[in-house]
Amino acid sequence: MAFKLFLNFAIFVPILTTISTTDVDTGFDVFFKTNLDEMENVPIYFDNPIPAWLKGTLIRNGLGRFEVGRRNFTHSFDAFGKLSSWIFPGNGSSFFTTKFIQSDFYKESVEKNDIASYLMFESVVPKFNEFQKLEALARGIDNMNVNVYKFTDQSHGNRSQYVVLNDFWKIYQIEPSSLTTLNSVTAAVPSGKHSGGLAFLSFLSSAHPLPESGTLNHFTFLSSVSIIPGIKSKMSLVRIKSTTEREVVAEWNVDRVPYMHSFSVTTNYVIIFAAPFYINVGKILRTAEPFESLDWFKNEDTEIYVIHIKTGHIQKMAIPNVFTMHHINAFERDSKIVVDISAYPSPAFVKNLEVAILRDFDRRNNFDAHAMVKRYVIDLVNNHATLVTFETNESNGISCADKLDLPTINEEYRYKDYCFVYGVVLKWDNVRLSRIAIVKKDLCGKNRDGMWFVPNHYPVESWFVPSPSHLSKGEDDGYLLVPVLDGVKKTSYLAFIDARTMKTTHRAYLPTPVPFGLHGRFFPELDDVPNEIQFNGPAKT
Repeated sequence: MAFKLFLNFAIFVPILTTISTTDVDTGFDVFFKTNLDEMENVPIYFDNPIPAWLKGTLIRNGLGRFEVGRRNFTHSFDAFGKLSSWIFPGNGSSFFTTKFIQSDFYKESVEKNDIASYLMFESVVPKFNEFQKLEALARGIDNMNVNVYKFTDQSHGNRSQYVVLNDFWKIYQIEPSSLTTLNSVTAAVPSGKHSGGLAFLSFLSSAHPLPESGTLNHFTFLSSVSIIPGIKSKMSLVRIKSTTEREVVAEWNVDRVPYMHSFSVTTNYVIIFAAPFYINVGKILRTAEPFESLDWFKNEDTEIYVIHIKTGHIQKMAIPNVFTMHHINAFERDSKIVVDISAYPSPAFVKNLEVAILRDFDRRNNFDAHAMVKRYVIDLVNNHATLVTFETNESNGISCADKLDLPTINEEYRYKDYCFVYGVVLKWDNVRLSRIAIVKKDLCGKNRDGMWFVPNHYPVESWFVPSPSHLSKGEDDGYLLVPVLDGVKKTSYLAFIDARTMKTTHRAYLPTPVPFGLHGRFFPELDDVPNEIQFNGPAKT
């Protein structure tokens, strides 16, 4: 089969290629299989010398274990969190570490050889009994398998605090060089003018906090569900000053609390898109299954909240129904706010990420997995948002660059007028979910879209590392660091993709496969490894 000629190196695919019927997603099942391997600072070797200027650590969070004992998770988002990291000391060497997040949920489950009763995104099989459901509701979500971030403790010498997160108020702190889990942290819910104490369940937040421009702070939101009739639910914009220190920037009442995953920030504003995907308190108390307790209203508008960072002033407007998991970037231009998102017509695709569907060849190919990059230009004077879409120019043979999700940008262009976003496109050929591409979308309309694709190689979210400023030739000068599962070898490698050409320049195989990952980031300040494993010189091949 002709495709086998390309299995050992990355290629740039400019055109849609006919798929052989004998090619049946080789190794794709490894993406959603438990991998119990753990290791620390194992040397890995790239096929080409990596740049001397590349120093730091890539840490990624994602899925690691899908069952314990007789029970298994029904949804992929509930698999136990597992971290992976790649350290680059800047001397040509590199080291790989992977460990499970030692949450209370994980430790109790392993000790009992059964999935313990904690709140999850969906459910387990066999299902919990009624007592276990009540116990899960009382304990809440404890599996921080979505993202990795760094906060700064400004009250204690600007000490860095590395944390793992979910869409939950509670977080876990980690030691980043060894990926050791340190402790859980549940910050006190900050008081606002509508504080109601025990009248609210204040636990839903964002796994994507964003930095406040010009400060060491970050922003997140907190959703507080009212459990007392006659008292409205509320939403709060919260400033993060450390893992434990938070303050309310703005707070407002809502009739129903929407599910949200991310948001946008500019120099002066925070922008929240609240789709009509609302928490049904009665359902969640009966079922203890959060996702099944969300009601989607396809005929209702999506609401936009624009909050002025310094004054806390809230402006609200409505747009036609749209659902998003991931905001891309936002900036201010000509007295307006520009917000880019990866949009879906509904949350239906999330339901289709159940483990049983992803493991079934026919079922996983029968749902629409595509997002659409959309831009909203917000006019605060006229309280109106205008939709702009980006059509793909297929003159270069790339037809899917505007269908990306899991977006990443050059973070030096956060809050700025920018051109490039990179992301993942599942089912890029409109046939098979496993046909996964990394794409580059040119939002400035200069026909600079790009695409990376290798048959039977399965990438996850990338992270853009820019070239040093004295070497940089522009916004897209740098590398995309992308973990990839090689389906033929049934193990993973880390690829460096040149963001200008979208071609692989470096690749290092790992001693173990890495299951599907969700989010992560590169920390340039983390470039140290223990003295006992230091070595110099270029990495051997």
